[in-house]
Amino acid sequence: MKKTLAFLSFIIYHLSFSSAAAQDLAVQNLQRAILMTDATMEHSFTGSTNNLRMYDLYNTETKQGSGTADVWPYTAALEAHCSVLEALDALKEQAPQLYTDHHDRFVTRLKQLFGSLDYYRGTYTLNSYARIASWSIYGVHRGGSKGSAAVTGIENVYDDQMWICRELVRAYKLTADEDYLKKAEYLANYCIDGWDCCPDADGNDYGGISWGPGYNSKHSCSNGPLIQPLVWLYEIYKADDEPADLRHYYILPDGTRTNTMRRHSDVYLEMARKVYAWQKEKLLNKQTGVYWDMLGAVTGEIQYVGEGRNKYRTHVDSHGPSGTAYTYNTGTMLAGTAELYRVTGEEAYLEDVNALAQSSWRNFAKGRRINGVTYYEWPTDPKAEEGFNAWFDDVLMRAYVDAAPYNTTVYNGKTHAENALLSYQQNLDYAFDHYNRENMLPINLLSGWMVSTGDPNTTKGFHQLAFASEYAMLAVWQQRQADHTQAIHSLPSTALPAHHTAYNLLGQYAAARGLTIEKGKKYIR
Repeated sequence: MKKTLAFLSFIIYHLSFSSAAAQDLAVQNLQRAILMTDATMEHSFTGSTNNLRMYDLYNTETKQGSGTADVWPYTAALEAHCSVLEALDALKEQAPQLYTDHHDRFVTRLKQLFGSLDYYRGTYTLNSYARIASWSIYGVHRGGSKGSAAVTGIENVYDDQMWICRELVRAYKLTADEDYLKKAEYLANYCIDGWDCCPDADGNDYGGISWGPGYNSKHSCSNGPLIQPLVWLYEIYKADDEPADLRHYYILPDGTRTNTMRRHSDVYLEMARKVYAWQKEKLLNKQTGVYWDMLGAVTGEIQYVGEGRNKYRTHVDSHGPSGTAYTYNTGTMLAGTAELYRVTGEEAYLEDVNALAQSSWRNFAKGRRINGVTYYEWPTDPKAEEGFNAWFDDVLMRAYVDAAPYNTTVYNGKTHAENALLSYQQNLDYAFDHYNRENMLPINLLSGWMVSTGDPNTTKGFHQLAFASEYAMLAVWQQRQADHTQAIHSLPSTALPAHHTAYNLLGQYAAARGLTIEKGKKYIR
């Protein structure tokens, strides 16, 4: 018994030491996230609080912004603010002054950013697969006034709505503002409306969501990003007394368009499962273990059946998978399977968490030695003016944060998710220490500004906001690790439920034996 108590004291001491170090680093990461977000708002935005406009480019030498960002880069500002708020909440006890100084102003600025998002909004009527309806959604390009943006045809794409939906759900969870929830659900329903529910020869949905209502190609980026916000909406609405008041549209095997009133949570979880299953079946590269970019369509012309008020979009066949394996397309699926495992406890999703954590690390993280230190570099671009990899990598990083509690595959003594997150930390810190320009970083974090084949003084707010969000989410991850160092409790004699969630000392999903953490408390089994 004495040896056991001594061992436990040793464990508690080292856990406490690690906890303090993790919290110190988490606070520093949050501080840097705030600095970088504020710098981007200063340099890459213009206009009044009711009319914020994001520049496409910013020149660090002339201090001038140019062009107008499309809606997709603009969503990175929403993400960065939500990430900072999430980190502020997580570190409220450890860094109360940071919370006091920044929480309310980030809530206010997030509201302003969502208000100015309406410059990208427009309204149109869509003849979709199962219904005809008017929608007020977000176009690719900014309009001259709120609600005036062009949104017909290829002027809106489903992935933009999904990124916005995700941040609206986060904003609701962070602020309890019901307006965010209402808008998030509206966009989720719009994206679900884009699901190809036309029946195949077996009477099943062909499935998949095209890039936009004006496209027949089906992309990883117009499917995977919807899974996580759908799971969150499922959790928000799920209740024993939840009413069946969401009208769900679909097509019967005989081709009849119909609809049924259903519970919100049932529809959202069902669609999260369907989207995940479809993308895994159609776009997972079985050889590399990561995701293809898209399925090209046999024709680019939208096909319809019926006429007039009964004119509906119909299925168009696809070619096989193709395109570059971008980090974000694997990232959305890694986050999606982690979320689905978290709420269902189904082992198949856990297997995918481990498979994707391992294959994404193997495919995307490339070792590089600098002054005798090994860094792992993620994909980057030759030109800041044209590249998106900085943000693509951000999507994968936040997926590792979601996957970390469950990932058990190991590389060099750490899980793949932990290795990945530590590499992001290392790369960001290297750039912040060596190449910081007014709290902005180059897209090539390990080589600096001058390696670009474009203008070495040019950056995008899109990239800077991605880096800021990464710093904030690293702070959240580190605080979660620190939270796992609560006092050890003896394990109750009763058996755990079949789908219990247990973690080892690193905050990773663990088997039922040994020293584990369940719901924030440690148990010895």
